[in-house]
Amino acid sequence: MRIYPIALCSLATLLTWDLDQNAVANSIPEVPLIGENLAENTTTVAETPTATIAAPEIIIETFGESTKSSKGAVFAQIPGSPIPSINPLTLPATDTNQQIDPQDVENELGEIDIIPTRPVKQPPQRRQPDVQLLLRSSIFSSSNVTGLEIPQPSDTLFINNATLLATPKLGEDTRLIAAAGGGLVRYGDRGDFNYNYLNFNVGLQQRLTKEMYGQLGWYQERLYRNGSGDRLLLDDSLRLSIGRQDQLNSRLRLDSFYELRASFATPSEQNRVANTLGARLRYDITPQLQGALDYRLTFKDFTQQDRFDTQNQIGLEAIYNINPDLFVGGSASYLFGSSSASSVDLNNFSVGVSVGLNVSLF
Repeated sequence: MRIYPIALCSLATLLTWDLDQNAVANSIPEVPLIGENLAENTTTVAETPTATIAAPEIIIETFGESTKSSKGAVFAQIPGSPIPSINPLTLPATDTNQQIDPQDVENELGEIDIIPTRPVKQPPQRRQPDVQLLLRSSIFSSSNVTGLEIPQPSDTLFINNATLLATPKLGEDTRLIAAAGGGLVRYGDRGDFNYNYLNFNVGLQQRLTKEMYGQLGWYQERLYRNGSGDRLLLDDSLRLSIGRQDQLNSRLRLDSFYELRASFATPSEQNRVANTLGARLRYDITPQLQGALDYRLTFKDFTQQDRFDTQNQIGLEAIYNINPDLFVGGSASYLFGSSSASSVDLNNFSVGVSVGLNVSLF
C-alpha cells in the first residue's frame, strides 16, 4: 500500500518545516535602537516601531556656543523603542527538497486539516523612563580653539559631564522637558582656557502631526573659570523649534528642523538672535551600529555689537550601541563661514570619540 510512505513523508516534511521556522525565529535578535541627540543647537529624535513617528524625547546641550571650544560636535543618546520583530513566516523557505502534492495526500488519507502556524511571540517594548542620569565622556581635537584670526592654535579637549533629565508626558501629544547638568572642560596644552559649566533647561514639546513636532523652552548656561571660580558667562535663551522626521525606508531616516533662539547674556556683548536650519540623514548599518551625516546653517545677529555671523557645519558620526544604555561613538565635524568682525575666524575642524552611559532612575 502507498499509504505508509506517503504518511511518513508528510510527517517528515511537517517536522522539517517546523524546525526551519523555529531556527529562523531564534536567529533574529531583538536589539533596541538608540535615539540620538546633537549637542549644539539641538534637535531631538525618537525611534518608532511603527509607521507613526513619535515626538522627539529629549533636549540636551553639553556646552555653550559662546565659547570657542564648543565648535566640535559632541553626540548623546537616549534609548528608544525596540525595533519591530521580523515575522519568520515571511522569509523564504530554507528547505530545498521537493514538496509533496497535498492532493496526493488527500487522495490516500482523506481530507486533513492544516495545522495552524504558531504565532510568533512579540517581546514587550522597552518603556521610556521619565527620569534618567546621563553620563558622557569625550575627547576631541580642534584646529582653532580661539575662533580668532590670530592666533589660531589647535588643541585637544577633554569633556566630562553629567545631566539629570526628566521627560514626563503631560498628555497624549505633549511632553515636559526638564534637565539640569554640569561638566568639566580641559585643554591638553592651553590649561589657562580650562573651565567648568552648569546648564538648566525646561520646555514643552508638542506633536503637531505624526511626522512633525514643535518645542518652546528656556535654557540657561553658566561658565566658570577653573581654579578661581570666576564666572565667565551667564546666558539665558528662549528657543522655539519645529522639527520633522521622515522614515525613508526601514534603515534610512531624514530629520530636519528649524530653530529660533534669542539669547540674553552677561556680558551683554554676547546678546544675539540666531536662526538655524538643519538636516540629518541617518542609516542603520546594523541594529547596533548607526551612521549619520549632519548639516546646519546658522545666522547669528549680535544685538549689542556690530557683528553678524554666517556658519555652516558638516558632521559625520558613527555610533555603536554596546547595549541599550551604553554606547561608544566617533565623529568628525567641519565648521566654516564668515563674520562681519574682522578678528573672527570661524573655520574649525575637529575629530573626536565619546562614550556614554544612561542610567534609568524611574
